[in-house]
Amino acid sequence: MPTSRLLGRIGFAVLVLAMIASFPATSPAATVPPTIGLFTDFGWDDPYVAQMKGAIVTIAPTARIMDLIHSVSPFNVAEGSYLLDQSAEEFPAGTIFVAIVDPEVGTEREPILVETAKGKFYVGPDNGLFTQVLDREGFSGAWKLDKPEFFRGGSPSHTFHGRDIFGPVAAHLAAGADPEKMGTPVPEKSLTLLNVREPSFSGGTISAEVLHVDHYGNVIINLHSNTDISSKLKEGNLVKISIGRDSFSGPLVKTYSDVGKERLLLLYGGSGLLEISMNQGSAAKKLKVEPGTVIFLKP
Repeated sequence: MPTSRLLGRIGFAVLVLAMIASFPATSPAATVPPTIGLFTDFGWDDPYVAQMKGAIVTIAPTARIMDLIHSVSPFNVAEGSYLLDQSAEEFPAGTIFVAIVDPEVGTEREPILVETAKGKFYVGPDNGLFTQVLDREGFSGAWKLDKPEFFRGGSPSHTFHGRDIFGPVAAHLAAGADPEKMGTPVPEKSLTLLNVREPSFSGGTISAEVLHVDHYGNVIINLHSNTDISSKLKEGNLVKISIGRDSFSGPLVKTYSDVGKERLLLLYGGSGLLEISMNQGSAAKKLKVEPGTVIFLKP
């Protein structure tokens, strides 16, 4: 190869390297805005989710919005508290959650922003919805949202704080607003928390409560696998299930397919909570239960 051509290529390579070196060093964390996760009982058949998203991107056009759940049983704050905790667990610090199950919207209940000890932010009503999140992640700070400059323009609706307050606050937070300046600080002890029913064991019977019925009809119960009470249930043994005057039974197994099709069973799901399930069927329909139903289990 002629020397002049070789030198020309070397010179071009040096020029490219110099241009690359002149670019400012940035990290993905510095350029990617935090995720805003939306969690509601709004459903998908109405314009409410879309309107809330519109209010967010009007303030923060580059916002990263992620739909978590919009099918919480309407007005069921206890079920929402469980599902929010399960939904938020795997997200990193800095994530912002707009969480709304708000049967008392427009009343004296306060709109709040909560920061947990895990560095995540939760925007929504102070009605107990954040109970299980706070129990697992711990408390760092909370603010009553009383600064209208962080709301949607105009007077907030009495019935749609998701669009007018919660969504816009999350957008400002994602855009870099200081949470300390977005409202009046409130102490942890003033937050509304649910009275969470704990499982109990008496007279050889376990009493527990339904937290959620999932898409498959699995009945998820507030009994975790790592408790003294759960040790009363032995894998492979038949368990009597009593709900009101109705009784059923099923074995405690590892997988759904350990029993025949459309047979009841009990197992510990991916979250470590006990489920009453049916292989390729709906246990919830057979048992006729819903969130909040008390179930008695006799090993």
